[in-house]
Amino acid sequence: MVLELSGDELLLVIIGLVRRINPAMLKAEGDGFSVDFTPMIGKEKLSSDEELLVKLRTAAEAESTSLELGADEAQTLSGSLERLEKIQKWPADVLDVSRALRSKLSTIV
Repeated sequence: MVLELSGDELLLVIIGLVRRINPAMLKAEGDGFSVDFTPMIGKEKLSSDEELLVKLRTAAEAESTSLELGADEAQTLSGSLERLEKIQKWPADVLDVSRALRSKLSTIV
């Protein structure tokens, strides 16, 4: 199913998935962060989570708002967001974006 994402939503799911795969890939940078994909380079086989992260990265680099997701991928992203909400205190607006996105992801079957 095709899911339309805002830039904030895409950024949030990338953060959630990176925190699930390897939190050390997130690098603080000025007012934000970057994702260091070096640990994935040269791997013979990527995990399903890593393949999903590559899909998200490709969408972000293309500045695409559409993302084709299967039910398993949607469930993975939803779980990552739920975990992200619990591991640190977030501003209310970030939580609102995360919860609304989890609701959208739950419609993918």
